Amino acid sequence: MLLKQYINQQLRYNYYFYQRLKAVQKQEQWSEQQLKEEQNRKFINLLRRAYKHSPFYRKFYQEHAVHIGQIQTVEDVTQLPVLTKKEVRDHCREIFIGNKCNRVSAYTSGTTGKPTQVYRNYQSTIEEGAYQWAYRMKLGHTPGMKTVVLKGNLRRDCKEIYDPFAKTLELSSYHLSQKNARWYYDKISKFRPNAILAYPSSVESLANLFHSLNTCFEIPLVFTSSETLYGHQRNKIEATFNCKIADWYGNAERTIALQQKEDGNYENLPLYSFETFYEDYLLSTGLSNSCFPLINYRVDDIIKPMVKRTKSCRYTVSHIQGRSDDKLILRDGTRIGLLWGAFDRVPNLCKAQIVQYRPECFEVNIVPGDKFRAEDESFLNKKLREFVGDDAVFSIHKVADSKIIRSKTGKYKLVVNYFLKKHTQQMLHTKSAAQLS
Repeated sequence: MLLKQYINQQLRYNYYFYQRLKAVQKQEQWSEQQLKEEQNRKFINLLRRAYKHSPFYRKFYQEHAVHIGQIQTVEDVTQLPVLTKKEVRDHCREIFIGNKCNRVSAYTSGTTGKPTQVYRNYQSTIEEGAYQWAYRMKLGHTPGMKTVVLKGNLRRDCKEIYDPFAKTLELSSYHLSQKNARWYYDKISKFRPNAILAYPSSVESLANLFHSLNTCFEIPLVFTSSETLYGHQRNKIEATFNCKIADWYGNAERTIALQQKEDGNYENLPLYSFETFYEDYLLSTGLSNSCFPLINYRVDDIIKPMVKRTKSCRYTVSHIQGRSDDKLILRDGTRIGLLWGAFDRVPNLCKAQIVQYRPECFEVNIVPGDKFRAEDESFLNKKLREFVGDDAVFSIHKVADSKIIRSKTGKYKLVVNYFLKKHTQQMLHTKSAAQLS
């Protein structure tokens, strides 16, 4: 185990990594003109390399009558066809270009159905690490500082792994239960980390355990990623750990990454990718993974930039709602997002999730704390009514944490809308059939 950990440490944090880290830190000082020129260069190189070496892209662009020579800048991406998740899933081996010996598989979370396989190589992994560490270091967390990582991919019979070379304590998120509350508290308080890395829902569960012990513990930084960070989760985590939360938005395909700023808004990472935003989705092109080019790729997340259709390499995002089907639909057809406020500061509430199967009603599944009482449920009901109105039909059910719906990788969503998901899939199917005819 120690030998493997040492080798992994050398592969992650070597001369090549620190060179890339310095480059990422330096480009934050670049002018808009410098960024634009480099963005165009990376995009054109990626496009031409994909067309030349990928059987999929060559056929894909020929079928859509794309003339590669006419694509001169990243703004010309509108002339390219949209790449969908289905096409990536069906043609991932044809999309990959590079040495197969230097190929690592990864999968999307599968929150919208079947997980999608994507590929990375060593260079793209180092590139991703450089961007993430540049962000962490701006907030005062550097490689080698003590870190707790809540992980869902440890063996079920394994609760902890300590890496002395990275000074990282990995704790299983599978065992976050009331009977283990004291164990987690003792482990973390003894280790005294400078930061926690976790899914928002995992560190929220940890905060619930600490709260049940009537204990508090100061941890300077909590880095969250891979799930939507809801406002009620942020308030609970900050109050429990007296910490600063830094959220990172990205996807397994690595076609977009956003980092949270001090004011709570998000900003993009220049030269990491290029995006075009629409009402219920966005189109993104990753510039940091040249072995698996995803160009003009559709991501079904709702992200609102402060300046619509910005042409700047730098932009700010006011909020990230999550997937387009993470909305509640009422009987009159109204769609409601950003429902986290209904659960914010409800006493003795550990976790909540809205599930909808039909448009005329929905269910609210809650994980109550030991002290959750009838007046707490009445307060929750009142807050929900403020968001959905008096005519909405819903029922509140107390459930165990294990009954909260998660993806295969353990990701959690506040709203799970099966009706809207089915409706969206039917629309897409109808549209595809019409295009084929």
